[in-house]
Amino acid sequence: MTPFFSLLTPRRVARWLLVLSAIYGVCWLLWSASSALTPFIIGIVLAYLLLPLVNRLNARQPRWAAILFVYLGSFAVLLIFFAYLVPPLVSQISQLIGAFPRIAQIQQWSDQIVAEYQKILASLPAGMRSGVEQNVSVLINNGLGTLRTNFVTYLQGLGTFLINSLLSVVNTVTFLLGFFLIPFWLFYVMMDQQAGVTTLDRMLPAWLREDFWSLVEIIDYDVGAYVRGQIILGLAVGTAAGVGLLALDLFGLQVNYILLLAVIAAITELIPVIGPILGAVPAVILGFIDSPTTGLVVLALYVVIQQLENNFLVPRIVGDSVGLHPAVLMVLLVVCSQVFGLAGAILSAPMGAISRDVFSYLYGRLSEPPLPAGVLPDRIRSARRPVPAKAPPPPPEQAAPEPEGDQQPAE
Repeated sequence: MTPFFSLLTPRRVARWLLVLSAIYGVCWLLWSASSALTPFIIGIVLAYLLLPLVNRLNARQPRWAAILFVYLGSFAVLLIFFAYLVPPLVSQISQLIGAFPRIAQIQQWSDQIVAEYQKILASLPAGMRSGVEQNVSVLINNGLGTLRTNFVTYLQGLGTFLINSLLSVVNTVTFLLGFFLIPFWLFYVMMDQQAGVTTLDRMLPAWLREDFWSLVEIIDYDVGAYVRGQIILGLAVGTAAGVGLLALDLFGLQVNYILLLAVIAAITELIPVIGPILGAVPAVILGFIDSPTTGLVVLALYVVIQQLENNFLVPRIVGDSVGLHPAVLMVLLVVCSQVFGLAGAILSAPMGAISRDVFSYLYGRLSEPPLPAGVLPDRIRSARRPVPAKAPPPPPEQAAPEPEGDQQPAE
């Protein structure tokens, strides 16, 4: 016990208290300003997605030129998206909303139901009629009471929502300012990535450095390959669904809202396991609304798309990026969506893979005898690639040059 307490000098204790106070202060500031940090969170996601392309282009041209080239490409994609895809997409959403029955039509349907009920009631014997009327009256009164209670609850929730929305307007300027700063902030983040990593590497204790970068590589492997692969798969499936539905429309099988259905197929592809099924449901329903033949053909189209995706695209784009059994993925999907919402459903697969691989690595490091630092799980080690974020250790700051031959060092 004596050697341990001998290390607790007043200067060392004060330094650790200073570090803990700084960490607490930074965390408190970030938590207090969490509502205004959404643009920067989006910027971090964009930086993570764009950095591999910037690093690859940096091998052939200066880093600032690579970043500007990626910027121009991204702005071109956004311009095409807002110019050619958003207007028809908004139009189709408006048409879909307009296709819903209006209040007058719902009232007409309810009047028809009441008229049919009166006819059926009039055809019943007198004794049976009174019993049916009494039971229906009880059901209607109970239903109206429940509806009235729920309506009051909904109004209270609506009032709370309006008040919160009014208060949130105060933060709109800060929020928009953050979005305005994203391109500039993102430029400096990507420009000084290596310098920031080198600084972080220098700040880490020597005994922690190898383990820290190993955990970074595990997280980068599990998240990077999966997210980028799912984005590519979403674009491919959405395009295939749009082209297939358009082809069916050309052959006389009418399916409305083709662009909207293609976007739904692309977005739901991000949800593991059940995403393709969710993306196919609206198209199949609209197909059956047209005719049973159209519904069956649309169903067959989505089945073919999923078979082509699973047999040709997934092995080449995603591969075994998470290595989790579908049964485990289903449980993770339900649990993560319950705890973290939609984001948890989308990221359930990489979150499960990260938890498994980090546990495997730490378990090996804590075993007897411990595995050496940097020994990654077999699945990652077999597909290991250089870690783009890890920088070589900095050279000594004040290393004097070695004297050559008989020369004496300069005084």
